[in-house]
Amino acid sequence: MGWIGEQIDSVKSMQFRQLFTQAISLGMIVTSALIIWKGLMCITGSESPVVVVLSGSMEPGFKRVSHLFIFY
Repeated sequence: MGWIGEQIDSVKSMQFRQLFTQAISLGMIVTSALIIWKGLMCITGSESPVVVVLSGSMEPGFKRVSHLFIFY
């Protein structure tokens, strides 16, 4: 039973490490997105430097789901 117990502990340890690594990776992605967003806010001088056209009200100039960068 000692060898099996060691194997179970090893698997539990690997799962914890994988979960920890995934949590760190997710945190880095979210942090990077926030840094990019704040950087764009500083560069453009706008609170919403990137917007998406959600309706057809701006056609024919901009189609739905167009991404716009706003500069002041």
